[in-house]
Amino acid sequence: METTKQLDNLTRADLTIIDNELKAVREFDIKLLKYRDLQVVCSQLRAEYDKILETPDPVPTRKEPQCPYRLLNILFSDAFAEGFAQLGNVAAHTELDA
Repeated sequence: METTKQLDNLTRADLTIIDNELKAVREFDIKLLKYRDLQVVCSQLRAEYDKILETPDPVPTRKEPQCPYRLLNILFSDAFAEGFAQLGNVAAHTELDA
C-alpha cells in the first residue's frame, strides 16, 4: 500500500503521542512505516514548524516621547552623578602602571 500519498498535508493533530512517544501518524502505526514514509512525515512537520517560526509574535515596544528625559533624570540622579561627571577623565598609562 502506498502510504506516502496518504501522509500529505500533515499537522500536529495527525500525530498520536502517548507518554512523549510517537505511536502513530494518522491511522498508521509508526513501527510499520517505511523510512521513506518517515522522511515525508518529518519534512512536512518541519515545513509546518517553519511556517510557525516565520510569523513572529508582535513585540510591544515602549517608545514614548519622555524616554530621553527619564534617561537624563537617571544619569543626573545622586546615585549616578559622580560616575557621570568622571566620564571624560581618562587616566594616563603611567598612572595606571603605578
